Amino acid sequence: MNVFERFAMILTRSRKRRKMISYVIVAVIIFFGIVFGAAISILTAPAEIRSSLFYRDEGKRIDVLQENIAYYNGIPIIDSSPMSRIRTYPWPLNGTVTCQYGGRVLNGEDDFHGGIDISTGKNDPIISIADGTVERMQIDKKSYGLYLLIQHDDGFYTLSAHLAHSYVKEGERVVQGQTIGLEGGEPGVDPYPGRSTGRHLHFEVRQTANQNSRINPLILLNK
Repeated sequence: MNVFERFAMILTRSRKRRKMISYVIVAVIIFFGIVFGAAISILTAPAEIRSSLFYRDEGKRIDVLQENIAYYNGIPIIDSSPMSRIRTYPWPLNGTVTCQYGGRVLNGEDDFHGGIDISTGKNDPIISIADGTVERMQIDKKSYGLYLLIQHDDGFYTLSAHLAHSYVKEGERVVQGQTIGLEGGEPGVDPYPGRSTGRHLHFEVRQTANQNSRINPLILLNK
């Protein structure tokens, strides 16, 4: 007599009913074991697999993931967290693209450019391309100069560097089209040019705040 039949004896004296009750108990235990195992598998699965189980628009998700693992000028994009591209966005500065995203030669050496450079040659206004929150406003004298990192509500980050002036602070909410700073980067003229030889905006799009998650900004900007 197994433990389930012993338990069933408490409920009934009929041998036939005891066996039936023990079978039901075993079936219930197996069912909940399968449910529990499936839940553990989902919780321990990679983020992209978990997202795919609940993402409503699978076609859109596949398109975005394909972009995230694509190559731009030989540089693989890091898919550090799936990003939702809801629509295209306005340009942060109405100027000319003077340097593209990807590989380039800088000072005679191979270099990776993690954003695009846009220039008007003036201290023109720079806007936020989408609603969000300013996560960082800092000065990086060796590289970005005065820069802003914004976490956008649509699930991505943008970085605007070489600013002559910032109109926003860390923790401040911004809306699409709001002026957040002025184009800068002129050594000896603009206060915090960083590594720059003339006025321009260095603009990055990231999937997370981490620099290693940068993608080509042209994916999101209006053509």
